[in-house]
Amino acid sequence: MTIVTMMERKECVEIDQAQLFQQFNLQADRDRHDLIFDVVEDIARTLGREETQYLKIDYDNLRDSLDSVATLAQKFGFGHLSRVAQDVKLCVDENDLVAVSSTFQRLLHVGEQSLFAILDMSIHS
Repeated sequence: MTIVTMMERKECVEIDQAQLFQQFNLQADRDRHDLIFDVVEDIARTLGREETQYLKIDYDNLRDSLDSVATLAQKFGFGHLSRVAQDVKLCVDENDLVAVSSTFQRLLHVGEQSLFAILDMSIHS
């Protein structure tokens, strides 16, 4: 009998709270929780659009969406998410389909974990 061990993927989710609070201060007229939920919604919507583009092998539009999510993530302190989006874009630019597949799955995972982390942060603060 063969025993297979399933390993759980763990990613280090990085949220730069100083960067996030700077955005809160720049948009002081908005409720903090509303701003967080809008950011989460924007990132989730962009990741969903990217997944559709990835599945349709629409790499031209995927490249633009990756720029959008990387910029948005960087603006609100999601440094790790931004870096992974840039990694996917590099793989797309290199036309390395195996690397695109791998890094894109990682992007979805890091994105999901990042969104959970910011929601947890907003609930507990």
